Amino acid sequence: MTAVSNHQLLRCKDIEREECDLLTQYANERLAALWRRVAIYALGWLLIVGHTSLLFGTLATAILLFGEAVDCFVLRQVQPRLNRGDDLGKVRRLAYFSGILQGLSMVGTSVFYVLTFGEDSSILGITAVLAMGVVNAALILPTNPTIAIFKLVLFVSTPVTLLVYKQIRYSATSEIQYPELMVVLSMGFMSFSFAKAALENFRRNRELKRSQVDLCLANKKLESQQRELQKLSMVARKTSDAVILMDAEQNIEWVNDSFSNLTQISADWALGRPFHELLALSNGWKGFQALVEEALKQGEAQRAELRNEEPNGTVRWADVHLVPVKSDEGIVDFFVTIGRDTSAIKEHSETMKAARLSAEDAAKTKADFLASMSHEIRTPLTGIIGMADLLSETEQTPDQVDFTQTILGSSRSLLTILNDILDLSKMEAGKLEINATAFDTRACFDDTIRLLQPAALDKGLSLNLTFDAQLSDQLVADDIRLRQILTNIIGNATKFTEHGSIDVDVWCTQKQQKAGEAQTLLHFSVEDTGIGIPENKLSTIFDGFSQAETSTTRRFGGTGLGLTICQVLAQMMGGGIEVESTYGAGSRFTVSLPVDVPDKDTVAAGTGDQNGAPEYDAIDLVGLDVLVAEDNKTNRLLIRKFLEPLPISLRFANDGYDAVEATMTTPPDVIFMDMSMPNMSGIEATEAIRASDVVQPAIIALTANAFESERQLCLAAGMDDFLTKPIRRADLVISLQKQAARRIRQTSAEKSALEA
Repeated sequence: MTAVSNHQLLRCKDIEREECDLLTQYANERLAALWRRVAIYALGWLLIVGHTSLLFGTLATAILLFGEAVDCFVLRQVQPRLNRGDDLGKVRRLAYFSGILQGLSMVGTSVFYVLTFGEDSSILGITAVLAMGVVNAALILPTNPTIAIFKLVLFVSTPVTLLVYKQIRYSATSEIQYPELMVVLSMGFMSFSFAKAALENFRRNRELKRSQVDLCLANKKLESQQRELQKLSMVARKTSDAVILMDAEQNIEWVNDSFSNLTQISADWALGRPFHELLALSNGWKGFQALVEEALKQGEAQRAELRNEEPNGTVRWADVHLVPVKSDEGIVDFFVTIGRDTSAIKEHSETMKAARLSAEDAAKTKADFLASMSHEIRTPLTGIIGMADLLSETEQTPDQVDFTQTILGSSRSLLTILNDILDLSKMEAGKLEINATAFDTRACFDDTIRLLQPAALDKGLSLNLTFDAQLSDQLVADDIRLRQILTNIIGNATKFTEHGSIDVDVWCTQKQQKAGEAQTLLHFSVEDTGIGIPENKLSTIFDGFSQAETSTTRRFGGTGLGLTICQVLAQMMGGGIEVESTYGAGSRFTVSLPVDVPDKDTVAAGTGDQNGAPEYDAIDLVGLDVLVAEDNKTNRLLIRKFLEPLPISLRFANDGYDAVEATMTTPPDVIFMDMSMPNMSGIEATEAIRASDVVQPAIIALTANAFESERQLCLAAGMDDFLTKPIRRADLVISLQKQAARRIRQTSAEKSALEA
């Protein structure tokens, strides 16, 4: 709110308070003079009874007393009502009503007298009675001018009106009473003059009071402005920012102490000098003149960060805010310049920038390290797991079977640890994505349980899966992440359960949302009879690299990342995980995830796609020419053992250069391209092949870097598919069948085009 509006508000409040005081004074004065008026009424009753009769005198006095009673009753309520905060206008209207009624009661008595006694009534008597009313009305003029003026007009006009009435009514039987007429006219003139003088005096007094109120308010406003100016002056003097006042010609009129601290120029020397002399002296604030010109051009405040070099050579940075102050005509009167030393902020910003670059370098180094470690670990794991798989298919003694299964179990555990670390790294980098698709609910859980069943059976555990009867056949969610959560939790249950069972229950519920729509929640619980979790460890069970007891790691192995990854995945999917456990008796993990139920059209479309997909097992691979580009001897041997039984033509290249040369000589149908090879990498070899004029083969990446960025890089280079090490025989076969199916479709399309 502006100072003007504050002033108007205070003035309105003072005027309202003055009107309240006047109304209260009017009521109090009227009530205080009541007994004097009653005494006059009593004397008047005696005179009227003596002049007329007892009955008439009593009736006339009763009319007067009724008006007084109503008036006094209302006036007694004025001050209590105002104290309660009642509306001033309403209280004032009630006072007007009672005052008018009281005046009309006096006039009514006079009219009643004339009508009763007719020609014998005395206008002089009426004039004398109403003259007292005129005096009384004049007395209340300063406190209630509205009622006073009403009574004056009423009491002066009544005798004249009654005199005219008598003359007209009884003109045939009476002569004009000139003395009465003169008295009435004289009383009217005197009353008018008296009332006019009193009214003018009242108005002058009221205007004088209001002028005094305005003067008082103006003084308060001036004092407030002076205090505000003193405070602003103190703030400008003591602030740590440099403050400079310049006239329109940019001559310095005033500076504060901080100006000298910032520029090392004394205030006495600066006053009265053009600002450009200071700029030349301090060799600083480059660009300030351009800031002034821009402010003059646009007429608005300008802001910039300027460099200031002190006479001693020290460099400082300042945040300069230039404000042009205009007159009412829109002409710039002076400039206010505020400069803040931002050298420390600038230094801190540079430090933070360097720290950010360092952090980015560290993150890149971490990513490169993880990629390198992933490659270095997955490459030998490919040989270990692959050879162990091949070894398990040979004829072995019972001890050899145990040895082989131990190798497979250990290597797969190592692969699980590696995958957990990579997943956690993706989560920290914010690169883990959730992709919802329609999937078969029961197949999702059945397939996962089927994969985990052997590990449970090896420990003598029963792994049971139960579906709710109302469970929808199709749901929409990220089923890959759903399988990952389920696998981790069941894997944990298998690991920490020595005997008994693991029960998996799946069901759906409906949750009512605020918008009124129902949301479907998919729930599944995994309950085991394992070692359980101590109560004091339940709150930390989802922390990274955490297990309930340190001895658990030594006894069961693992990184403690599985549940952390499960919780993060569940939260990313919009759900959560709850755990209940009794130490020594088992645990129950319950996962709740929001899902969508696809409509019939979506389900039908999904079913059609599945039915229309190629049956890879039925695709003939006879005659398929396959080139494997792999620099690792063990991996070449493994792939040879995986693919030799197939009816294909198989050849190898030791690096990317050999792969390009072999393709140029005899283009294969499919190339399995390792990413990291000497002489020429898989990416470079792929780009060279795609740029050539030979018949283009299908190129499938073989990489130990299980990152999405690596996959995108392969696809961008022109590769058709992507396989992550350790490589399984089934993955290789399915990839070949996909490419064979694509070749069949392509050949069929070309044939149809030729026939057309």
